[in-house]
Amino acid sequence: MIKIKQCLSLLGLILAGCSSYASESVSLTLHGYNYTNRYIDSYEINGQGGGNMGLSTQTAGGSKSTCCGSWWPNSRLPIKVQVKWVANSCEFKEYSSTGEVFSSLRNFWKEAEALITTPPPADARYLEAHIYEDGHVEAAITNTYSPPRLILPRDEKTHSRTGKSYVAPMCTWAQLIDPNAYPRLTDLQLKESGVTP
Repeated sequence: MIKIKQCLSLLGLILAGCSSYASESVSLTLHGYNYTNRYIDSYEINGQGGGNMGLSTQTAGGSKSTCCGSWWPNSRLPIKVQVKWVANSCEFKEYSSTGEVFSSLRNFWKEAEALITTPPPADARYLEAHIYEDGHVEAAITNTYSPPRLILPRDEKTHSRTGKSYVAPMCTWAQLIDPNAYPRLTDLQLKESGVTP
């Protein structure tokens, strides 16, 4: 009976050690790649903000590196990653306290799931999100910056692929009242834009 208790105690210590190992995560630097046709004002990986993202060039992804994503080294493949980014925007009019009219942008988020299917390296340092024009996203965990997966043209003057600067259209009524857009508009802002709250 004493040996059984000792064995059970030892098993408990082993399981406790395993669960402790399972809960230890590694911090990864976020890095974004923008293969769309326009600047991305903001993106997130698994809820962690990655900042803004210019268009990918022949040698660089488009975003700066930001902290931090998490990865558990004993995670099974495939690893699911949620990526969210500002995919669209529209312009609405606002009025200052002095009656001056100026334009503001309302952003619309898009979200996609990506699967990491390649085993991460033992010395993993980066969590990458590759955002494509068709709305699909690919992700990877790497130990160094990856080269861009697509080499696309980029006009330095207009910061676009087409050579034409992106101009946000005026917001429609539906876009103005969309509760999921950012920033959330106040009743006064809606009224000033021609919507009766």
